[in-house]
Amino acid sequence: MDFNAFIEQFDAPDLVIQLEAEDEVLRKRHCAKNEIDAVPEEGEEDYKKSVESAGENIQEVLSNLVQYGTRTKVINLKTDDSLESTFIQINRELSPKVIIVNHEKRLGIDTTCANLAIKYNMIYLSSYQIIKQHITNKTEWGKKLVATQTRREIILTTQVRDEFNEADFSPVHFDQQIVIDLFLYTIK
Repeated sequence: MDFNAFIEQFDAPDLVIQLEAEDEVLRKRHCAKNEIDAVPEEGEEDYKKSVESAGENIQEVLSNLVQYGTRTKVINLKTDDSLESTFIQINRELSPKVIIVNHEKRLGIDTTCANLAIKYNMIYLSSYQIIKQHITNKTEWGKKLVATQTRREIILTTQVRDEFNEADFSPVHFDQQIVIDLFLYTIK
């Protein structure tokens, strides 16, 4: 494998997942793949060379990534368990983290939250923007939101101009469960 050529052509990847397993597990998988009961004595040397070669490839990739510092995230996963548990581990590692920020209107927080989300690989969702988008575009979610809309008075403690009509599309005006379901849908 010529990882240097890959990096030269495409630049360093953002993420590398290194999958590891114990030798016993690797042997079972090798045997299952080749439809044999055990690695035959005459094939033992080839098997060991294959495992050694894979280990060398991994070390080459990791040593080439050192020059990029923390730019490339390396995730090490043990895959000794089932394929399903490996998928769960990968999903857990790759799923975005979600933080909900509640703030007063006078704080210009959208840009700050968006920048933090980019920096730390999270999702930033602006509730009023999502609600406004669905209502304005008359989507199914928008129709559900409008059907449950109950105007509530929002008292601002400061004289802040609401240039984007955030107050009109605040989650406070809509059924809480529908808003939560909309966010879960949006995140997925």
